[in-house]
Amino acid sequence: MTKYCKVCGEQIHPKRVQLGYSTTCVKHSTAERYSGIVAAGSKNDFEVHVVKDPEVAKQLVKMSNIYDKASR
Repeated sequence: MTKYCKVCGEQIHPKRVQLGYSTTCVKHSTAERYSGIVAAGSKNDFEVHVVKDPEVAKQLVKMSNIYDKASR
């Protein structure tokens, strides 16, 4: 069944509808994005941090770039 955005009337992508977002398109969504940051504790130890706050994600990326430059 085809669903349309309640704001702009555009067709909502079928995969988005399948995930449960059936009232608005991506442009008009109020859902917030998540970011994933991969952190290496050691040579064989990796962690993935899922962050909702975009400012925190930017800060973590900035910190990881400083660490990369210092280790070279």
